[in-house]
Amino acid sequence: MAREVKKSESSSYLMLADEFLELSKNGFEKKFYNASGFNAIQATINANDALCIYFLERRASADHREAIKLHVDVVRTINDSSQRQRISYVLEKRSEVGYLGKPISKSTAEKLLKDAIIFIEWTKKYIR
Repeated sequence: MAREVKKSESSSYLMLADEFLELSKNGFEKKFYNASGFNAIQATINANDALCIYFLERRASADHREAIKLHVDVVRTINDSSQRQRISYVLEKRSEVGYLGKPISKSTAEKLLKDAIIFIEWTKKYIR
């Protein structure tokens, strides 16, 4: 069940997204691809949380399916589904990396980093 969160807290989640994005960039530069990819995933999740909090005053608490459902609810509000596949991909990778312990290749880390950058910028378009 999604947690209720005050709309004013969306900026804190967006700040976290930016911090994790910086860590991802730094990790990629140092060839720490697992850390880079994982931080890019976390940045994207925090940005999605910020978006859901801003529009719905809720964020996912149970699992990734809930995060996608909330994202879809926001998409209905803003009429922009351009990032739905991106958030789905990132959450799929979160399961692989975080729960199954799969290592992240350079190319996957690069894709996750690029996806995080795009997703965060898209999010900022709607909540700033």
